[in-house]
Parts: sequence; structure tokens; C-alpha cells
Amino acid sequence: MELKEIAPEIFCLKVAIDLSEEHVNLYILRGKVPTLIDAGTNTPEVYQAIQEALQELGIQRLEQVLLTHWHVDHAGGAENLRKDGARILIGKRDYEEWVDFCSGKSFKVFEEYAGQVWGVPPEQLAMILKYNKKLAYLTALPEEVAKIEVGEVIPAGNGTLKTILTPGHTAGHMSYYEEDLGLLFSGDFLLPDVVPYPGAWLENGAIVSGLPSYMRALERVEFLGAKAYFPAHGNARRTPASRCMEIRNQILRQIDRYTPSGSVYAGGLELSKGHFNPLSAFAYMHYVFGWDSLKFPSTASKTASMS
Repeated sequence: MELKEIAPEIFCLKVAIDLSEEHVNLYILRGKVPTLIDAGTNTPEVYQAIQEALQELGIQRLEQVLLTHWHVDHAGGAENLRKDGARILIGKRDYEEWVDFCSGKSFKVFEEYAGQVWGVPPEQLAMILKYNKKLAYLTALPEEVAKIEVGEVIPAGNGTLKTILTPGHTAGHMSYYEEDLGLLFSGDFLLPDVVPYPGAWLENGAIVSGLPSYMRALERVEFLGAKAYFPAHGNARRTPASRCMEIRNQILRQIDRYTPSGSVYAGGLELSKGHFNPLSAFAYMHYVFGWDSLKFPSTASKTASMS
């Protein structure tokens, strides 16, 4: 556990996790409304790290946990904290995706779509699904959650946090903005070293890429006026607007260099230089699907309607 004060009465708790990312940043706001942003994985080690941090900060009980999105390294441990008395808050759309993941519905959708439309061979598809299903053990759907509205202002610590819709990585990803201090808690929306892979989700019965909505969210945050952002992975950085511009330009360069190589699976395999790995294949195919959706929007739309 690594605990560091990043602003008056606001702390970053860096916790080790056993995933592709070695650590996740959780943020604790001490004060009138003790608040945690994100909850880590559903593991004893993460829960213990949170308890030790709260004890060190003199916080007897968390009032609430605000989740940026439903992925297991961010929302997985929320149920343990709910049992301790904390209120769990998440955006409505991401809660729906969380339910689909925990029920297994999302695995069925991915299996049908990736196999039939993305061209993933059965053996490789089975490996991806096996890995993803292992992740289900790292999350627990809370018995009760509160759904956050976009633009809602939530008392947290000694101030307030405004919810900013920043979709792309997931359909309902939320960032939290401490407007008085100009601090943005960006989850996986803004990361300091990488472009988060775009998600893919159902809209009107068709699979769509999260990349178009991510590009729009970058523009929204660029003009937010935030002074610094605190990501879920990696170190904090100032000037979120400049990072938004960097990411947008990087994505546009990727699209410009991208040449379709047959199926989405073939394009993803090419990115990994022909070496198949379930985790990287999953991410790379989402990149390729996203680039297709921006470079050839009509083709991507037609492909999505086949699902």
C-alpha cells in the first residue's frame, strides 16, 4: 500500500492488483463526507489495504464509494465496502453492463459477435472467453447501488464532485470533477502513458465501438477547464486539456496508418506481430474495430447490423 496526499484532505491510495496492470489508484476524500473513488478488485489484499488507509487517515467509516466504471479492477471490491455501510454509486449504463458481465450475458454476446463478425477462430475465441470468465471472480455485484445522473453534483469530502460523462472505454464511464480545485478524477478515461482501449457494446441490437464517443468525450473534457487529472493507473498529470489533444492526435495518426487486413481478428493479430495472447488479442481487436468505425463509418455500421 502506498498512500499520498495529492491535495488538501484528498489522498491517492496505490494498491497492487494481479492483472495486466500491476497497480490501481483509489482516491480517498477525507472530511464531512468520507468518500472513496473506485474500489479495486474483490480480493482480501485490496480490502485490507483500503482498511489500513482509512485507519491511517482516521476515517472510521466510508460514507460512499463512487465508481468510474464497472471493470473488475475498479468496481470489483465495492460489495465488501457496502457491507461495511458505504453507499455505492455508479452510472446507470455502466451498472447495466456490470449486471450483464456478472450474469454471463456479455460473454454470450461477445462469443456470437467475435466469432461470426470479427472472424476469431473457435480455439482462440475459447481462450479469450476462458480468460475473461476468470475475471468474474474478481468482482461482486452489490446488493444495492445508487445510479448517478450525468452532471449530478455529489457532496464528497469537504467539497463536491461533479459527474462528467466520459464514455468510450465503457458505455457509461464517469469522471469526477472537483470544480473548486480544478481536479479531475479520470478513471480509465485519461491515462498518462497509453490510450485506453475502446470498448464495444450493444446499441439498438447492434455492436458499436466506443471510439467515436470517446473522441467526443475528449473534446468535452478538453474545454472543461480542469487544472490536473488523477488517473486510475499511472501518475497524476497537469493540464488535462493537453493530454486530451495528445490522445486525439495519436488516435488520428493510428487511423491514418491503419490499413484493413481482412477480419478484425487478422488486424488484431497483426498488431501483436502474429503472436496470440488472449488479453492482448481482446484489446487489439477493440482498437481495430474502433479504427474501422472512424475510418469507414458506413462499413462499420453495416457490419454491426449483421450481429
